[in-house]
Amino acid sequence: MRTLIVICALMLMTGAALANDGLALMRVEPGARPSGMAGAFVSISGDPLSSAYNPGGAFADADLVTSFGYNTYWENIDLADGFFIAPLFEKWCLHGGIRYAGVNNIEGRTQPTLDPLQVTNIDAEDVSFKAGLSYRVTPKIAVGVAAGWFLEKISSYRGSSFNIDLGVHMLATPALALGASATSLGSDFQLEESGQVRSRDISLPTTYRIGGSYTYDRYLGALDIVYVNDDPHVHLGAEAEVHPVFSVRAGVMTGYDSKNITAGGTIRERNFSFDYAFVPYTNDFGTSHLFNLTITL
Repeated sequence: MRTLIVICALMLMTGAALANDGLALMRVEPGARPSGMAGAFVSISGDPLSSAYNPGGAFADADLVTSFGYNTYWENIDLADGFFIAPLFEKWCLHGGIRYAGVNNIEGRTQPTLDPLQVTNIDAEDVSFKAGLSYRVTPKIAVGVAAGWFLEKISSYRGSSFNIDLGVHMLATPALALGASATSLGSDFQLEESGQVRSRDISLPTTYRIGGSYTYDRYLGALDIVYVNDDPHVHLGAEAEVHPVFSVRAGVMTGYDSKNITAGGTIRERNFSFDYAFVPYTNDFGTSHLFNLTITL
């Protein structure tokens, strides 16, 4: 029974369609700061997590900026990630990241049933690793690209797919930033095991984003239109620096079955930032807590 609950919950939380979508855990918003702003992050630049939302915004003035995150759902789902930005030349930046998601002790099934088909529990794992470049076309416009692989493993079945991200970022005015991206573009794949029947086609978590953000004094507001799984969603986020070492944020997203509001905060000390996000779910799916440590060198 737990397997059905886990799968259905992940599909509802991420908006995935049950028909042919896989990599459900890769659809969860990565990063505590973006998640605290409801994922309204396509126009935000200079943050290592920008690489996951818009490779065009993945640039920074520091020699190296890294971020490491961890997230849990219930007691048997773990998500971890790491992202970085490193300037190469005057107009170029190298960026990339790794995301890992795992579900442990799943009762084995090949179709929705109340009784498992095997006694031994199985594990499922999703991994994504990407690297790319961003380029400042002008002082106000930057473009970016990233490429990598999705890997999925369920018990002894494995599959993978090459995919790319594309993005553009524009500083329309000193206060207004705009962004657009298409992430996880690639072909379907199948899970395979030697001597066994292949799985159905599994589609990638392809996502299209367009949006903008406005900064006024110590306040930031952002709006994204997110198109995923053939459905449009509106993501709104806000952030306020209440003290040089402390910021708070909140957000709301529309069109999802089991998620809508988010909140979070940041504590900064010298070259370190600690981010936290609180993402409650409806339909008795509980609450997700995200943590990120960002280091600037």
